[in-house]
Amino acid sequence: MIVDWIYNNPTWLWGSILVVGFTVLACGGLLVFHRLVHVKLRRAHNDLAGFTIAVIGVLYAVLLAFIAIATWESFSKASDIVENESDYAGGIYLDTQGLPQAKGKEIRDAVGRYVSVVIDDEWPMQRAGKVPDQGWKPLRELASEIATIQPQNLGEAVIQAELLKTWNELYQARSSRLSAVEGHIPGVIWWIVFFGAAITTGYTYLFGFESFGMHIVMTATMAATLALVVVLIIALDCPFRGEISVTPDPFIMTQQSWSLDKKIRLGPRVLSRPHALSGANALSKKVHRAPAVGCTHDRHWAAPGA
Repeated sequence: MIVDWIYNNPTWLWGSILVVGFTVLACGGLLVFHRLVHVKLRRAHNDLAGFTIAVIGVLYAVLLAFIAIATWESFSKASDIVENESDYAGGIYLDTQGLPQAKGKEIRDAVGRYVSVVIDDEWPMQRAGKVPDQGWKPLRELASEIATIQPQNLGEAVIQAELLKTWNELYQARSSRLSAVEGHIPGVIWWIVFFGAAITTGYTYLFGFESFGMHIVMTATMAATLALVVVLIIALDCPFRGEISVTPDPFIMTQQSWSLDKKIRLGPRVLSRPHALSGANALSKKVHRAPAVGCTHDRHWAAPGA
């Protein structure tokens, strides 16, 4: 399928093919039209043709700009959704610090599995234009772990309420991301885009130039410019596909922050043992080397109760 070929290849490759192809097609059409309609006939109507193409060009430019802006906004919105989803997952992980160690670890493991599934399993499917569903299972498991918390005090009850709220936001962000996978410009809009480009470019054939080479250059410039805007729209149409796409970097950064958090929490425990032992040895040496106090008949001092 041509859509799969486009998004599975570098943008410069298919973009260059589209721009060059449309330009060559436009110039070929002008060459045929030039032989069919005499240049003197066209030159006599240059003023009227110039006024008309100005109206047509402005209308098509507004339409094309509107589609390009809407596509860019959809792309930016998909990027924001991914960042919010990763932030909610990271928030759940950090909020568990106030829970008992066993329960907190279960929730952290559950949210960790969810993020891993999103990165390793769901993202490749999104890049293929398919809506993934592997993340629903770990997300439900995470909800179950949060719902089964049995608060022992007011602080744990507040943490559970906050975790449930964040989980709901995570659920909404995930649903929005899956909707963005399916979101793209409808086929009828693409027909309007290409048909409008053909009309706008073809209308330049009605001008009569003294130099046919200049006419070719003007038509080629018009066709290439319109094709470049179409390339931009295609590249941004599917936010999770192609070379220009939303990446799982926010989730990867969230995972990395968790690894750093584990090192920070485990680091003092690992370092405290050698320091504690060295301090105890030093104290022991001081005790054994202490001079005798209040004892004249024994040269060695013993600690009370020894």
